[in-house]
Amino acid sequence: MGCDQRIAWLLTTCRILGPDPVLARRDGFIKALAEKGVHVDSSRVSRWESGLQPLPMRVPATYESVLGAAEGSLVAVVAGLRRAFGNGTTPKDAAGREGDLSDGDVDRLMSLTESGRAHGGQWLRLAGQLNRYDRVYLRKRDWQDLCGQLVSELAASVGVGYVRRYEAAASLIRHPRAQRHLTRALGSFVTHPDTQVVAPVLNLLAEVTDEAAGDLVLRMLGSEHRDLRRAAASVAAVKVARGHFEAEALKQLEPHVVGSLRRGESLDGRLDFFDLAVQLPEDCWDRIQPAVRNRRAFDLVTRSRQGGELVPWTQTSTVVKEVASKVQAETPAHHPSEPDLMLHRLLRESLLHAHKARRHHAALLLAASPYAPAVSRHCLALAKQQNDLLAARAWTVLMRVGHGDRQDQVVLQAMAEPRASIRARALVNVGLMDVPLRPDEAQVLWSQLDGATKPVERQATMFALGMAGAAKVAELAKDESDWPGRSARWWLDQGPARHDPDVGGPADSQQLAPAR
Repeated sequence: MGCDQRIAWLLTTCRILGPDPVLARRDGFIKALAEKGVHVDSSRVSRWESGLQPLPMRVPATYESVLGAAEGSLVAVVAGLRRAFGNGTTPKDAAGREGDLSDGDVDRLMSLTESGRAHGGQWLRLAGQLNRYDRVYLRKRDWQDLCGQLVSELAASVGVGYVRRYEAAASLIRHPRAQRHLTRALGSFVTHPDTQVVAPVLNLLAEVTDEAAGDLVLRMLGSEHRDLRRAAASVAAVKVARGHFEAEALKQLEPHVVGSLRRGESLDGRLDFFDLAVQLPEDCWDRIQPAVRNRRAFDLVTRSRQGGELVPWTQTSTVVKEVASKVQAETPAHHPSEPDLMLHRLLRESLLHAHKARRHHAALLLAASPYAPAVSRHCLALAKQQNDLLAARAWTVLMRVGHGDRQDQVVLQAMAEPRASIRARALVNVGLMDVPLRPDEAQVLWSQLDGATKPVERQATMFALGMAGAAKVAELAKDESDWPGRSARWWLDQGPARHDPDVGGPADSQQLAPAR
């Protein structure tokens, strides 16, 4: 099922499984469209929801408006999917609901964004307006302030707010006037010696095709900063899949892949480099095969290059089928329906696909759909799995679909999880919650660290405290040592998580709640 079919599925599912039974009927939806000034007949809606043709971006924007979704919440998911796996969008098509904005409207958006008061939909609207023109004249300082603010917000945004800001940034980084300023802001942020958040920002380099962006990714693969190396490997995998690297650059990737596959880490611990190994062209893989002495790693990569999944489907098919059946059964529906094959496919991809970008976009589609609350419930249950890989993947899907009203359960599971790498992912989820940590919870999380704690778990704990804006961070910032003092001071400067005010309620209210 291709990109257009997935987009059509999202729009159809949001309509027929939405809370309004009138809009679930096609005649009721057509009437609501007419009240918004959009006059179409039943055959036009049928074509929109068939997936047989690419849809202009005004169509998902129209569904947002009629269904009462947050501005840009569907547009951003559709734009990201189309850019990653389809034919992309034209700049004039990316503006979503709005037509050409007046100078006053643009000035107001500039003021909101530069002051940090804009929500993700407003960022997306401004980026769409700027991308209508090849030449945009802003003072150098204005470009620097705008791009610096967007990068800073990307690092701390949660849910649909992050998805919308990412799409705004992905649009701007391809703009001839904005690219240089946004790339510099990105580079400055991720190379700061104390930075605690890398991947959500560095991912933007995957959107740039020029050689300079590729060279920057190659340099970061050799960084002493472990998280920067891993994030760079993830970006490199996407760039390889999109054909951004020339032959010489591909050769420079090979030793990094070999080095990572030689280490005895678990598959989850080296998943970004594993993804890169799977995406390498055949000639590159043929050259490095003799150097991969770790037989288990070699077999995992070979199998995934052939089958496209992290583990054989026979080992996980029962679990995924059971989850898909329960998710559909537990999602309120106005009419009986057949088993949703796309739901099954997206669950399978979000948990098990070998390419991170496929897992990410499958999870975002689920997060934007009315299935999100039930997916969240069952992923939280899957996170208790004895299978380390499946548990880790379940926590990662939760980062996208949100936690509904189960924040207390998320905190308790994070506290109780004994596996360091799994617990780190659980702690990231704690940081992404839209309910702040209580002081006693923050103290318990901190007290669980000791001298034997692995760096990944230690950093995830600081992420949870920093994103929650816990008072514990200010206390830790007084420490003069590198750890925890410098890390805590970075979080004090960065500030807590940003939760967009126009996106309401937990996942259980059927509002959109995707995360990074």
